[in-house]
Amino acid sequence: MRFRTPFATIGLALLVLTGCASPGDQKQFPEITFQHLPPIRLDVAEIVYSPRYLAPVNNPHIGHEFPTPPVRAMERWIADRLVAAGTQGRAVVTIREASATETRLPLKKGVTGAFTTDQEWRYDAKADIDIAVSDPNRQRSARASAEAKQSRTVSEDASLADREQIWFELVDTMMRRFDQTIEAQIRSDLGAFIK
Repeated sequence: MRFRTPFATIGLALLVLTGCASPGDQKQFPEITFQHLPPIRLDVAEIVYSPRYLAPVNNPHIGHEFPTPPVRAMERWIADRLVAAGTQGRAVVTIREASATETRLPLKKGVTGAFTTDQEWRYDAKADIDIAVSDPNRQRSARASAEAKQSRTVSEDASLADREQIWFELVDTMMRRFDQTIEAQIRSDLGAFIK
C-alpha cells in the first residue's frame, strides 16, 4: 500500500496537466486557399513545382510555427491557381522564398518603461516565386516572377493566442497581396501562354 500512493499522486498530476493542455483549447484558424478565384489556365501540358522549397527553421526563422506557414500558403496558391490546359510544353514553378522571421525590438527602460506597453517583436514575412514556361516544339518561352512582403509588430504583453492570430493575419494579408501581384505579372509576361 505504501507504494501506490506516490504513483497515484503522480498519475493524477499527469492527468490534470494533460487536461490543461488539451488540443480543444487551441484556436482553429481557417485554411488559406485560393479556390474562390478563377484558375489561371496555362497553355502547357504540365506544371512542375521544382525544386521543392525547404523553409528554414533556424533562428530567426519562425514561419514553421505559424498556423499557416508561408511555404504551405505558397504551395496552396500553386495548386489552386495554376492549371495546365494545353497539350505540350511545361511550366516550372520555383518558390524562391516563403519565410517569416522574428526580430526583438528594444524596450523602454526605467520609469517610462514601467508605465508603457512597447512593441516587443516584429515579424517579417516574404513570398517570392518564379514561373518559367517553355514549349520547345513551338520554339517559345517566357518567365514571370513576383514577390510580396508583409510585417507586423506585437506588444510585450501579447499572449501566445494573440501572436498566433497576428501570424495568421500576416500570412493571409501577404498572400492576398502576392496573388494580385503575380497574377498581373503572369498576364503581362506570360500572355502568350494563357488560355
